[in-house]
Amino acid sequence: MSRKGFTLLELIIVVAIIGLLAAATFVAVNPAKRQGNAQNATRWTDITAIADAWSAYLGDHNSELPTSSVPCLTGNTTCMIANYGGTDTDYACTASTTNNIIWLDPLVNEGYIGKIPNDPKSASAITTSTGYYFAYDSVGKLTVGACDSYNSQAIKVVR
Repeated sequence: MSRKGFTLLELIIVVAIIGLLAAATFVAVNPAKRQGNAQNATRWTDITAIADAWSAYLGDHNSELPTSSVPCLTGNTTCMIANYGGTDTDYACTASTTNNIIWLDPLVNEGYIGKIPNDPKSASAITTSTGYYFAYDSVGKLTVGACDSYNSQAIKVVR
């Protein structure tokens, strides 16, 4: 007598193997993690571009600060980077509890950066804040950082 087909045990084993392979593939791909890492990469690029543009501006202007930014450039003052012409007061983030703002318009107006970038996640809900902050410490070190990040990673550039 010839048997055709599969036994129930063989079918259960095949289904279990397919389930394990599907679960492993989903964990390996993990779209939420990939999106979070991509957003962090964008944040790193944005704050580095801002810091580079600021350094180039100061180099070309003999370290003379733009008049619009002077209140934020005193020691230990943190300011939220605002979009051009903004007036909204919703600037604070977890990296800073300040409501001080800085407009980096001279960087755009003089061609040091194409535009002031916005955080890929948080800035879409806020009309004026870019989701980035700008700070000088008491010895003159500049910090440009991101208010938000994936996995609570600290994203900041110090120069």
